[in-house]
Amino acid sequence: MAVSNEVRRYYADKIFAAMGRERAPRNFLPMDEPVTGRATVEGCLGGGKNITEFTVRCDEARILDVRVSCGLCNPAMYVAADIVVAWARGRSLDEVLALDPLRVAGLEPFFVVLGGPAWPDDAREKFQYALVGVQNALRDHRGEVAAAAPEFDEPTAKDWADPDEYEHE
Repeated sequence: MAVSNEVRRYYADKIFAAMGRERAPRNFLPMDEPVTGRATVEGCLGGGKNITEFTVRCDEARILDVRVSCGLCNPAMYVAADIVVAWARGRSLDEVLALDPLRVAGLEPFFVVLGGPAWPDDAREKFQYALVGVQNALRDHRGEVAAAAPEFDEPTAKDWADPDEYEHE
């Protein structure tokens, strides 16, 4: 899958520009406090099969901090992970766990942050994997079994202008 213009722009401005010798964007730094949950997701099934790790620090009700480790992932995975963990930080565990990664219209908050008029497939797929990764880290925090990540890499030829058309059956 080609890298969309929206992903390319976000990656260049928010991730690549903040990386360098001994520095990385906040969401990709290790936590200063002990983690309470962790999960991995194979988020690049379409190429590379890289493993992305999500770590959380939570109390009983809220996500206090959430971070991601994404070594050698493609730009869309970096972008999606950055956006999803920033969105999840401070939210209630129940709110994050209630979001259905199969319901594309529910990913709207992530696409809003990404910017641009389109909902590109490369971002959609990686938002879904990142959301499952964060949700599984929350399940680990609660002592629950992780959910298997469905394969989200089905391309679509449809126009994303009407996201309600893209709910999974």
